[in-house]
Amino acid sequence: MQIEQKQQLSSLMDGEFSDDRVIDAVSNDESLQSCWHRYHIVREAMRGELHSSTLTLDLSDQIAQAIANENLYTPLAEQPDQHEVSLPKPENLFWIRTKDLLGKVSQVALAACVTLAIIAGVQYHQGNSDDTNGIPLLNTVPMGVNVAPVGGIKQQNDQQLLDKRQYDKIRLLVQDYELQKRLNAQ
Repeated sequence: MQIEQKQQLSSLMDGEFSDDRVIDAVSNDESLQSCWHRYHIVREAMRGELHSSTLTLDLSDQIAQAIANENLYTPLAEQPDQHEVSLPKPENLFWIRTKDLLGKVSQVALAACVTLAIIAGVQYHQGNSDDTNGIPLLNTVPMGVNVAPVGGIKQQNDQQLLDKRQYDKIRLLVQDYELQKRLNAQ
């Protein structure tokens, strides 16, 4: 029934329908009056005739009603009772703290063991590699950093000097390329 009334109301607004019963229904029903008002606002907006004074929204009653209906203090289902909560005994506090400390120490020990295994595996694999070209399988030294061997012995041969010169040439070419790219970008 309400949908039919709104359709008749829309037809009445468009001038396609005129019935005194619809006009009486609008004058007696507050929801149809608000619908009539909204339809007029939509029509004015579609025609570009909407003024800021036409569009007044008073939401204060609806907001106040929603706040009044809202239950702000819902009890939690799993909230413990104050009388049921038990505190640990003082003699157990030592064992609780010791257990926490052992947990943290075991995590650090596990991380140290994994790191040691990785380092030992890489060193073992590099020592047994059949590569004759001198390039390590897993290079852990960053490019451009000269690192002395662990024993403090500085080994330099012709291959290392040649590699350093090639690296310096490549580094200079990359720097020149970046400079040219910046100059041409402007």
